[in-house]
Amino acid sequence: MVLPNPSIQSFLQKDSASLPTHPGRTVTWPSSDGFSLEEVSAALRPVTETWKPKGEYDDVQIGDLLPGPARVRFTGRIVNFSAFKDGSPRKTMLPQGFHFLVVKDHSGAIKLLATGVDNECLQLGKLVTVWGSFVAEFTPSFPVRVPFASAIVTVHPSQSSPSCIKFHRELPGSKEATLCRTPLDYDNGCPSSQIPGLMSLKAYLSSGHEGVVDPRIILCVSSVGPRKIVRPKVKPENVEIADLEMIEVSVFDETESCVLRLWEDKIPSAKSWIPGKTILLVTNPRCRPADKKTPHPELSIGITSMVEIDPEFAEADWLRKMAMARTRKESVYIPFPEDLWDSETAMDGPDSTRFTLADIDELARESPDHIFTGRLSLIILGVKIAEYWRKTQLCCTECCGVPLYANRPHAMCRNCLAERALALNPRIIGPLADETGCVAPGKLIWSDKAWTELLFGTGSYVEDGPSVKIENGDKVVKMEDANHNGAGCSWRGLTALDSNGIRSVEEQLQNSRITLVFGWPSEVSRLSVLGVEW
Repeated sequence: MVLPNPSIQSFLQKDSASLPTHPGRTVTWPSSDGFSLEEVSAALRPVTETWKPKGEYDDVQIGDLLPGPARVRFTGRIVNFSAFKDGSPRKTMLPQGFHFLVVKDHSGAIKLLATGVDNECLQLGKLVTVWGSFVAEFTPSFPVRVPFASAIVTVHPSQSSPSCIKFHRELPGSKEATLCRTPLDYDNGCPSSQIPGLMSLKAYLSSGHEGVVDPRIILCVSSVGPRKIVRPKVKPENVEIADLEMIEVSVFDETESCVLRLWEDKIPSAKSWIPGKTILLVTNPRCRPADKKTPHPELSIGITSMVEIDPEFAEADWLRKMAMARTRKESVYIPFPEDLWDSETAMDGPDSTRFTLADIDELARESPDHIFTGRLSLIILGVKIAEYWRKTQLCCTECCGVPLYANRPHAMCRNCLAERALALNPRIIGPLADETGCVAPGKLIWSDKAWTELLFGTGSYVEDGPSVKIENGDKVVKMEDANHNGAGCSWRGLTALDSNGIRSVEEQLQNSRITLVFGWPSEVSRLSVLGVEW
């Protein structure tokens, strides 16, 4: 017997659709099971994102929490944590399946034991909101002393649980990005307020780590190294010990510099750290003194340490300004500032003023915020193209706070494995002088147009069989097997030259008189070259 109407199975087709879920995971789900994509996606998200409080919770500061049962809600930033890793053979004091967190605001700190938390969410400096139903003063299952933290809250996120933790997604410039950044025991309203136990890095490495209770140091990140795998040299028989991952973060203050080691679960926290800008206030760090294996002292984060990211107080602001000035001074490459000047007017306009180096120095000192353009007539006193070409440092940039060199316009960063575009190394041009002063090597910021006009003038490429010639008046430079991809004349043609071509360009530039069309940017405080006239 054939039914005239289609069966119910025809309405339940096994079509599949990829649904957006938690970042890093995609789940295949039947598209005709009676649920919408929004409902399925909400069900697949972690409980920490979909949990809604039932009942009323009192908003409190961490320093006002009292032991005992109470429905409370507080907001703070993660200053330390230890993530539980399923299947890890390492010994740990954590109960099975629990993550250990230390959260602080401006009033105090508290320890958390949490379950159901995605390891990807655990990062130092992350803003979180916690709902709890009971505050304990002591727990025998995890008796760890943490500075400023004497209470502990247990969090078990589930739809029926009265406790949960929410990880905020902070946007740059938002109100959430400024919350809970005041250090403990510091009064922002008092200009003379001091942080107890704060010392310089040099003092801490020399004697501050011996016998001082809860020492604190403020550091600036200078570079973030690549991941390294540390394998144990000696393994007990019949015992499997997993390899450990580690990165080395170079840090400094006005007195000293050293290496801060981050292990395993702390590594993702360094992804957002910006060299020369990110400030770390570290309480009770671990110090490994210098020995035969490590000639310099090293820092690390222990279970009793606290790390505050970009705290807001006077010493942090001063260190950040000092770091920015040091970065500008020691940087191997400063990007050319765009959209500050009208390049066409500066190059061809009737009001282009001719300056000397003394005139620029005087004007910049009198009006440091003034932006202007002009012309300079200078003599090239030295050229080091061949020297940096032999060092494989013809082109350069900075990535992850580390200089990146190559003899080609592109190179891969060994830290983040990203392909980076390089610029010509400004140190290939030596001192430039006029009758009133001199510019030291590497102190000018060159645009791509200026580099091309300096090296090859305004000529054009001429195809000539397997080789290419660049013609500019009496100058002819031959580049064997160059690949220009139809891009026209560019400074990148220098990277295709052999040693003879490099020396030819260098000889033509040595002791030449050139006119630089420059711009003065107040925020960089260095002359920026817009173009070159021969």
